[in-house]
Amino acid sequence: MVEQWVKDIVEEVGGPSQMEIGKELRHPDGRTVRIVSGRFWGERGVSNWWTWREVLGNGELGPEESGYGW
Repeated sequence: MVEQWVKDIVEEVGGPSQMEIGKELRHPDGRTVRIVSGRFWGERGVSNWWTWREVLGNGELGPEESGYGW
């Protein structure tokens, strides 16, 4: 019951997460990256920990990097 209440408040205030596995996004440093794993909600609340790979100019993917979502 409390868990759903917290989720509702977080999503109401911050909106839904733009992070999604398989999605290509603009990283804050300007690069385009593809999300390869992670999740917004963890076992005990907000996790927002993701792994991504830079989409290189030739379409290949760079090495994995991880961090908190933006």
